[in-house]
Amino acid sequence: MFEVTPDDIQRLNDTDLRELVALLCEAELAVQGLSTAAVTWGGSQTAADGGLDVRVDLTAPLFVEGYIPRPATGFQVKKPDMPRAAILKEMRPNATIRPVIQELADSAGAYVIVSSQGSTADVALRDRRAAMREALSDVPDAANLQTDFYDRRRVASWVQCYPGLIAWLRQKVGRALKGWRPYGEWSGAAEGAEAEYLVDARLRVHLGWQQNSPATSVEDAMGTLRDELSNPGSIVRLVGLSGVGKTRFVQALFDARVCERALPPSLAVYTNLSDDPNPQPTAMATNLIANRARAVLIVDNCPPTLHRSLTELCRGSDSTVSVLTVEYDVRDDQPEGTQVVSLETSSTELIGKLIQRRYPHLSPVDARTIADASGGNARIAVALAGMVGQSGSISGLSNNELFERLFWQRHKLDDALLLAGQACSLVYSFDGENHEGENSALSRIASLVGQTALMLYRYVGELLRRELVQQRGVWRAVLPHALANRLAARALEDIPYSLIEKMLVTSGDEHLARSFSRRLSYLTSHPKAIEIVRRWLSDGGMLGDVTAFSPLQTTMFKNVAPVDPEATLKALERAVCAGQEIAVEVWVENARLLRSLAYDAPLFERSVAMLVRAATEGRDSHKAEEVGKSFASLFTIQLSGTHASIAQRLGVIERLLESGEPKSVTLGMGAFGKVLAADYFSSSEHYDFGGRSRDFGHSADTVEEVQRWYRAALAFIERLALDENVLREELRALVAGNFRGLWAHAGMFDQLEQLSRKFADGGFWQEGWAACMRTLSLDGEQFDPATTARLRALEAELRPRELVERVRAVAFGEVSGGLDLEDMCVGQAFADESERLAALARELGVMVASDDNAFAELAPDFLSGGSQAWSFGAGLAAGSADPVATWSRIAATLEHASSQKWGAHVLRGYVAELWKTNQDTAQQILDSAYEHPALQPVFVQLQASMQLDERSTNAYLPAKRSRCSSAA
Repeated sequence: MFEVTPDDIQRLNDTDLRELVALLCEAELAVQGLSTAAVTWGGSQTAADGGLDVRVDLTAPLFVEGYIPRPATGFQVKKPDMPRAAILKEMRPNATIRPVIQELADSAGAYVIVSSQGSTADVALRDRRAAMREALSDVPDAANLQTDFYDRRRVASWVQCYPGLIAWLRQKVGRALKGWRPYGEWSGAAEGAEAEYLVDARLRVHLGWQQNSPATSVEDAMGTLRDELSNPGSIVRLVGLSGVGKTRFVQALFDARVCERALPPSLAVYTNLSDDPNPQPTAMATNLIANRARAVLIVDNCPPTLHRSLTELCRGSDSTVSVLTVEYDVRDDQPEGTQVVSLETSSTELIGKLIQRRYPHLSPVDARTIADASGGNARIAVALAGMVGQSGSISGLSNNELFERLFWQRHKLDDALLLAGQACSLVYSFDGENHEGENSALSRIASLVGQTALMLYRYVGELLRRELVQQRGVWRAVLPHALANRLAARALEDIPYSLIEKMLVTSGDEHLARSFSRRLSYLTSHPKAIEIVRRWLSDGGMLGDVTAFSPLQTTMFKNVAPVDPEATLKALERAVCAGQEIAVEVWVENARLLRSLAYDAPLFERSVAMLVRAATEGRDSHKAEEVGKSFASLFTIQLSGTHASIAQRLGVIERLLESGEPKSVTLGMGAFGKVLAADYFSSSEHYDFGGRSRDFGHSADTVEEVQRWYRAALAFIERLALDENVLREELRALVAGNFRGLWAHAGMFDQLEQLSRKFADGGFWQEGWAACMRTLSLDGEQFDPATTARLRALEAELRPRELVERVRAVAFGEVSGGLDLEDMCVGQAFADESERLAALARELGVMVASDDNAFAELAPDFLSGGSQAWSFGAGLAAGSADPVATWSRIAATLEHASSQKWGAHVLRGYVAELWKTNQDTAQQILDSAYEHPALQPVFVQLQASMQLDERSTNAYLPAKRSRCSSAA
């Protein structure tokens, strides 16, 4: 019944024959506890192989008797028969022994020829072996080389040792036993058997029934089961809800990549009882034991009665079979003589990884939502993932067979239990303990399906035992949510809404009302749910006036928003009728919701219009600032959370920039900065929206899409700043701030060159030139030569040339290196770039001290600070012929400045330099600074920064020091 014949071996083609020999070698090593990595094979059967098709290369010794004669053994696999002449030609092509055979002789190995056509009697076998020895007549160390010849009969006997390979071979030659399979992809996963098992660090496995056994990790459980099943006569039963990964777990027991001590795949014989196997499992076990074949028999979807029969049959001391049965019925049952293993649901993190591996086109947002809805059930998750795109909803289970396996398991159908499950699923959670009084949650829910509270309590207990209800204190919830959503959808169809409204919404039980609204948030494609929500959100409806919400209504409103985004947006827009100030505060409180509503392009402008009002007119400045950040996040090329086009987004920004309102302009500039951002994208925003399918928003996935986006943005700047002269300086600064990303990451070379030249037409563009320098410094080595040369050419065009431009670039800019301003500082040696820049700034200060026009033009910049402002101030003092007169000119400029602007680095450098050479003059300047109230902050900063000694400090009157401290 379960055997192979020499004729089966003869039917194999070249490729399958070679694979069979390799699998046999791996099986031989596995049962001896040796690594199968010592077996190498592969490539085309007709390709040059050096004389070996399969090779075993071990460092550890083998058992004395076996089909692999030596630790170093080579197999030459041939489909044709191999008489004497063919053997000599194979071993000695061109009359010369193959090098690989010589290598085997040198290492005291073995050389075996395998032929699937040959069927040799004793005499013929002796002739073939003699021919092999004849071929070695002139080979050094030939006596150390063991040779043998395996015909099809001998190969069949070898296969008979490994039941898993019997199944494999019969499948290959078209004689498969119905329903029986060798090691492979038993779970039916799309990735195939080669896909590595995802070990869930959070998954807990119970060695015993879940209700009364401690939990252990996957790794520990696998080790225990492998040790158990490696002993003939052992019986294991794996239970868990349908879809939690039981079959995939069993498959991993034979996978050497997963944990340690994997079971040999060659021992695995698998069937799923739903495939109606022939022979039946008991007959297969009887046959294996009668033939003394060592096997691990796996029976999936095995009911308790069959498990007991297999236990009685295979538990005996003379048994050669280990049994592992798998069952989705989680009833509390402990079969005698059985190691029971309970598998919990997987973590949402692992389910998310599984979904993204199986469905790479799904967004991470959808994968996470699916994982949450599946409750850790992989089969539910796969069913949900397959529905994405068909309805826009990803939380409803439509697989009838899976639903029945989950809900009914192997129990009898019970309409009352199904009705109870539907009623309980209408709410997200409920009090499952209190059953007394008509106002208890159980009473209200039970009345929806004509049951009593006590009856419902009993049904909830049954669902709890089936692991379809979760318990947290007094609270109960039907889980996983995908199952609950399906039950709730049916309940909405079969129970009059007037009764649902009376018992769950208007009853006065706020928890039930809130919980019902949360369940509706998952039913985004169900017509009845949409009808209910639309009624609630209509003008005059229960949730129609957002300005008059109670805390309960606020929560319910946010819960049901995903069901009908258009109706939700209309409800928020109606707030205007209640008064502008009230509307703004409503929009502030619903900023996150408005951002979610902006996801769909048709709702984008309307949603952001309310966000703009909330950010610019909100009474709470902190909340308004948070709204502004959320608004700006909608304008990035990645992770925006909206599918609005670039044209839509630029249209919103243009209206803000042209409004003339300072807050609106600031908001628009912040959003436009996000449009120009081209690197380092991150977000802390939320992207999920109830049961709706969502992703991270518009994503530019090709170079063409990326450049189309930034071309539109830069053309927008050119039009506004240059053609219409709107916010020219602000937009120039914005381009400079994003220059590096636009050049290095977006590749906007042509557009940046064109725009930079136009911005520089009116004079030195300090920020743009600094941005070029910064990009060259940080990224220049990563560009190709042509790109680097292009950027250097642009930098040369933007480079400062006049004295005033140089000062602003060096002293008041933020350039950290790479400057080469002709012959300045020539002949000096510097320890590093910062020292060279400081010397350059000092030299520029000396030059400005003797140039009245440059001094006058730069004086207002003395307050702005800069990376080398101190050194410039020192040079200004060193080059001044009359330091006091120069200070007077500076003071005249500063007298009219706001103290909030004071960076004072130039002034501090100026006085510090004088203090080193002429303290009396420095003291005079400090005194004059004190005489002017507007200059007192500078006086305090100077005194602190120079750390004046006690003598100098005591030169001031106590009263002056007191007033100075007050000014500080």
